[in-house]
Amino acid sequence: MTHRDSRSLNLICAYLAFIAVVVAVDQEKCDKTKCPGPLAYYKGLGCSPVYEKEGDCCATKYNCDHLKERDPNKCYVNGKQYEIGEKLRDEDKNPCDIGCTCNAGHGGIATFNCAIVDCFHGQAKPGCYRTNYPLKCCPGDEVCPENPEDRATCNVNGKEYKEGEYFSIENDPDLICTCQPGYKGENVEPFCAKPKHPYCHPEFSHSYEIVNKCVPVYYPNQSPLTSCNAFSRCQNDNDTVIHTKENPKIHSSPEDEDVCHFGNMVMQLGDELNQDTDYNSICVRCVCEVPPVPTCQRLPYNVCDH
Repeated sequence: MTHRDSRSLNLICAYLAFIAVVVAVDQEKCDKTKCPGPLAYYKGLGCSPVYEKEGDCCATKYNCDHLKERDPNKCYVNGKQYEIGEKLRDEDKNPCDIGCTCNAGHGGIATFNCAIVDCFHGQAKPGCYRTNYPLKCCPGDEVCPENPEDRATCNVNGKEYKEGEYFSIENDPDLICTCQPGYKGENVEPFCAKPKHPYCHPEFSHSYEIVNKCVPVYYPNQSPLTSCNAFSRCQNDNDTVIHTKENPKIHSSPEDEDVCHFGNMVMQLGDELNQDTDYNSICVRCVCEVPPVPTCQRLPYNVCDH
């Protein structure tokens, strides 16, 4: 074999090896929907994902150290401080944030209190609909077109939406979008808009729970990856940690890494909390899987009959 033939063979082998790697990577493409942990909660808090090694799909824990610097006598949104008595500024205000003021809340901890918005309008009559808008809090008036085919439609990622309906953008899930006449695939205002602060924003109105290391709880049909938590579970005197490891670390401390925190309790990876200690823990399974916040979800209704 000549030197040129040998070199050509090496190039072919290298190329085939490259193709094999590309195929393998594509087959193992990261699927974030399978990542564990209360990820929407972490995102709302602005915590940073920590990976075991570069290129990993799912984080093994999150860094939320910035919360330690929070003053319980101030409100926070978008990293900005608000004094007690200060009103929410327009640059931090979502459409339904009406009359929001930083007040001393439960336990004296500052939190935003807003007016309760009631958008109840009843179900639209047959053949009619209400139009939603990303920059408005409540839907518009009822529309009853003479010809249903006159209702505008929007094609998004191969799916058709009708005028007034919400739709999502795969590569930018934070956008709030609605189908309106004139939509041509450009996800800009007035068709789409980003909220001024995340709707799952625990610091906005749940400062007490954060300071006291309460944990978010999700209903069985909710995804901790994308949903805002339904309610919170806070520590009480009847709560205990159930160790799932045969030889648990006896002297865990809040300063340890790779642990979850619940009130003044410390949970190691795999540890669970006991259930039915108060109203908010009935049929709720809490496990430490992606520190520092345990993942808590109510058991399916067909499993728990409380």
